[in-house]
Amino acid sequence: MRRINSEFQTFHMSEEGQKLSNRDYFGYVEMDDFACYVLADSLDDEPAVNSARLVVESVIRDFTEAPTMRKGALARYLRRAHAALLRQRGGMHLKAAAVVAVTDYRKLRYCHVGNSRLYLIRNARILERTYDQSLTQNLIEQERVVLDEAARHEERNNLYSFLGERGAPRIQFSRKRKLEAGDLLIQLTRGVWEQCEEQELLRIVNDAKETKDILYQTEDLILQEQDSRSIDNYSMAVTSANKVYQSPKKPVSAKKILMIVLPVLVIVLTVSVTLFVRHRSIRNKTRSMTQCMESGEEYLVRNNYQKAKEEYTEARKLADDLHRDAAYGEADRYLKLSEQILLADEALGAEEYQKAQELYLTARQMAADAGNVGISYIEGQLTRTEGHIEVFDLIARGEKKEEYGNLEGAIALYKEAKEKAAALYFMDGKKEALALQMKAEETLEKEQLAAAQRLREQIEAEAADRALDNEQRDNDRQSAIALENQGNELLAEGSYESAITFYQAAQAIYNRLELAELADGLKPKIEAAQAGIAAREARAAELAAAAEDAASAETAPEPAAQEQP
Repeated sequence: MRRINSEFQTFHMSEEGQKLSNRDYFGYVEMDDFACYVLADSLDDEPAVNSARLVVESVIRDFTEAPTMRKGALARYLRRAHAALLRQRGGMHLKAAAVVAVTDYRKLRYCHVGNSRLYLIRNARILERTYDQSLTQNLIEQERVVLDEAARHEERNNLYSFLGERGAPRIQFSRKRKLEAGDLLIQLTRGVWEQCEEQELLRIVNDAKETKDILYQTEDLILQEQDSRSIDNYSMAVTSANKVYQSPKKPVSAKKILMIVLPVLVIVLTVSVTLFVRHRSIRNKTRSMTQCMESGEEYLVRNNYQKAKEEYTEARKLADDLHRDAAYGEADRYLKLSEQILLADEALGAEEYQKAQELYLTARQMAADAGNVGISYIEGQLTRTEGHIEVFDLIARGEKKEEYGNLEGAIALYKEAKEKAAALYFMDGKKEALALQMKAEETLEKEQLAAAQRLREQIEAEAADRALDNEQRDNDRQSAIALENQGNELLAEGSYESAITFYQAAQAIYNRLELAELADGLKPKIEAAQAGIAAREARAAELAAAAEDAASAETAPEPAAQEQP
């Protein structure tokens, strides 16, 4: 009956922005004694399933069956929605952020997972709000990022908890808050708060004449930047508590007072004992958590990341039990850093050097975000990993040169790889490089010996050829001398034509043997033989002329004798 004696108005908007489809979803149900308002934001891009809608419908369905404001029930509703996302995967990884508000028309309780937000505004100021489960929020709490930069910070959507994650989501709850007439309950997704800062939202709330004007003005603010910014899906729900339910006053009798007081006294006593026990438990857990954090820090300093992981795992568990969000975030950050370094060390040990390098680079960024804890160890391991990669790169280049027949270049690269591995105390790499170097040197030595043998054989063959040539040259020279001597004999005998023939044959041999001086020495002899031929021919001509004259004289008539007077 509380609903009809109160007045709650809800207005909402949900648009796709500049995306292809709207993957936000809002739903609410107002029953006789309770109301539930659920806003969710899909964190995945699966087109077949709207994760946000699945979450909202699951929570509303469970709430309708068992309406309540108890934390345990609300946690159960969200865990069922989380399980529904996991069941719907089918090869997909469905994820969503959600914020849930429930009321009995007098009080309000809310819970959330991820970075969808809720603001309870009273008298134009924020009375209650959620805090994102993101790396940016952790940095804000550590005063490493100012609040004004949060909406644009690059890690604002780097969530450490959300529905659909591996493992159980970490749900954050508020205490019950008494409502007053005029209170505004505003739920919004990241598409709104990234574009509309808190002060701007308060200005809009203060300027709005009606509740629905808050939606219109907020949407105008978002869309005025659409030419210069990428506009994501944006959803916003505003619930105005115009009238809060008031219980009817009834006269109270003494008996009823006694009946109330006695149970209250019992309850107070029970609560006191419980609080004492709980306080002692909290104190012990706090002490244990502090000890684990200190031990984990000491192990990190000593580079014992396995022990650091164990200590921070326990510290995170205790922080979760104590609801210490800041301590939980710190332990979780150092735990993830330890796990990342252990993964990188494991990859390096398995000789998966490229993978190890990528893991160490990520660990270095995580260490920088965590105050440079372990940065010197990570840098050393990165140098070692890069050295191993360089060793194998040198070996691969050497093998390529060896494949192309450049053994000297291959040996130089193998030697460089061996020296690099020795400097890194990388025994396997050194052994492999040395084996390849020795094999290449052996092959080169065999080739050099074979080449030397071929050179010797060539020199011997050339020497044999030269000896043969010299023998032939000597024979030819002797032949030329014999021809020249024969020509001399013929010249002396007056056989000038035969002498010239022998001289010319000897001269041709001298020229072929490049004995120009001996060849030129035959020219006078040839000229003398030619002169002898000419002289012989001249004498023959003279004799012929004389013979002709004699013959003519014999045949001529004798002159008549003249008479003497």
